Amino acid sequence: MQVNIGEIKDTKGGEIRFRLVEDWSKLYIDGQSVHCVSPVVFSGRVTATGEVFLVRGTVATDIETTCARCLSPVRVSIKADVDERFRMASHAGGAGSAGDREDEDDEWREEDVREFRGLTIQLDDVVLENLLVSLPIKALCREGCRGLCPQCGQDLNAGECGCIVSDINPRMAKLAQLLNGRE
Repeated sequence: MQVNIGEIKDTKGGEIRFRLVEDWSKLYIDGQSVHCVSPVVFSGRVTATGEVFLVRGTVATDIETTCARCLSPVRVSIKADVDERFRMASHAGGAGSAGDREDEDDEWREEDVREFRGLTIQLDDVVLENLLVSLPIKALCREGCRGLCPQCGQDLNAGECGCIVSDINPRMAKLAQLLNGRE
């Protein structure tokens, strides 16, 4: 995903609206496949503020993952707001001492401004980061999912399995024996 800022690069307050759609169905993150079942759609705008270009918008897609309780496939809609700052990469040379440039770079880092070269801002990393942060910690197939039996592994949403499950914490088993002995 990329946006060309050629027409606003020299216009303070200039703005470009965009809508980017890409197929990320074969996305791999740290060697694991993330299955996007719908295109990734990023709608937003780029605003020139002088040295910095503000990229703001909303990114959305649907992914397929597994339920955290019963391991059945579940489709999750993800929507994230994007608010990032970019600046053109400075070329070597120019006025100012090396110390001044280092101080300036520290200021830019503090503001979390990303650099780009040329007239095109690459947005793939920004979009991916915002989508990953928006992933649910625990995706469920439905609110009342009962999960799997801890002994036999049957899906408890499909029916009971007949296993007797003891809810006693093994660290408290001795205490339970003592309490049962007094009754």
